[in-house]
Amino acid sequence: MCSGIEHGSCRVSDDGRLVWAHVVLGPEEDWQECRVVLDARDGRELARLPLDGAASGSHHMSHPDGLHMGLCVGMGQDGILLHWARRDGEELTGRDLDESSDRILMDVHPGHPGFLTVEHHGADLTLHALDGTVLAEGVPEPSDEEDPPRWDHSCGFVDADTVIASTVESDEDPDRPLHWMLDARTLRVRDAVVYPTGRVRGHVRPLGDGTWLTYDDGSGTLDRWTVATASA
Repeated sequence: MCSGIEHGSCRVSDDGRLVWAHVVLGPEEDWQECRVVLDARDGRELARLPLDGAASGSHHMSHPDGLHMGLCVGMGQDGILLHWARRDGEELTGRDLDESSDRILMDVHPGHPGFLTVEHHGADLTLHALDGTVLAEGVPEPSDEEDPPRWDHSCGFVDADTVIASTVESDEDPDRPLHWMLDARTLRVRDAVVYPTGRVRGHVRPLGDGTWLTYDDGSGTLDRWTVATASA
């Protein structure tokens, strides 16, 4: 890739009209990371917004309001940039989440006003308003172990009322639950997920429609679950 970035990212807007991209522009000796909006029909550049930082990678996420597009940029030892932007006429306007927060953008849901992030080291999950205001914080269930449990980078909205998340250390301890259901408004843990097939390892991928996916590396099995098929 170009100097200063290992890989960028792009996403087509939900209405199919725009392509949002995180790219490096300019000559190698004077490059600039930017957010760029293109016309999805002909690739014509419509707007551009410079960014500060040197990315190692990024991902985009559409906001359900149809106007804003989120961008999460990993910058290695320099932390994480979380940036929301919208196109106002011919201009692109945006704002960063608090630069000191070091948070990863995880999920949004059309039936919920906030967006979900996880602290880079898994200390907590946080629900934010679009302007970055913290609406709720959730921490893993305490344990008797010396090292407190941490959230994995695998979480999101099962539906507008429920968040599912997994804890890192639980994957190594067969006696502890791995996946947890949280209240989507308060991020308080409701209960551990108990699967009828026994312990289910691996990450969760919530789909927002009341279901979620799990993938078992050992067996290569991909399963789709609902609250009815996995009691919580």
